Amino acid sequence: MNIKTNITLEDYTAFVKHVARSVSVTDGDRLVRMFIAVAFGLGIGFVVSLFNISWKPTILAAMVCGALGGGFLLMVAVSSATRKQLRRMRPAEDGYVLGSQETSIEEAGIRQQSSRHQSFFQWSLVRGIKITDQHIFVMVDRTAGIILPKPAFSSDTELQQFVSELERHSGKRRT
Repeated sequence: MNIKTNITLEDYTAFVKHVARSVSVTDGDRLVRMFIAVAFGLGIGFVVSLFNISWKPTILAAMVCGALGGGFLLMVAVSSATRKQLRRMRPAEDGYVLGSQETSIEEAGIRQQSSRHQSFFQWSLVRGIKITDQHIFVMVDRTAGIILPKPAFSSDTELQQFVSELERHSGKRRT
């Protein structure tokens, strides 16, 4: 079974967002970040309190504000760095990710090809099949996969047949 696609930057962006959600920060990572943010804020509050002679409620307020402010600044810095990184990770217009491609299901695996590349993924590489409102993502690694926009399928029946073949050959179920 063959599907011809035209992968756009929007398709790629949807894939990157899917990958980012699937490898999201764990609760332990969040706890460490929060601890660092609070420690940073307390440090700011402590430095501010050094300029006062006696311990007053204003010092405690300065420490709390420092902790909250430091946490907020850390979160903003991490968030903006991530957005900048995502912008820099865009594929080249003349590379192999964007543009016309053909994806074929074969007995030994999935073949994907364009005028610039040809890739073959054995069924054992398929880690999962994710179906969203607009795409099918066949994950072949934690951060790599095949992007199949739903409009590439001529009908819902063809889409369902394609996914059923993926499931049958890979042994994975759609999510």
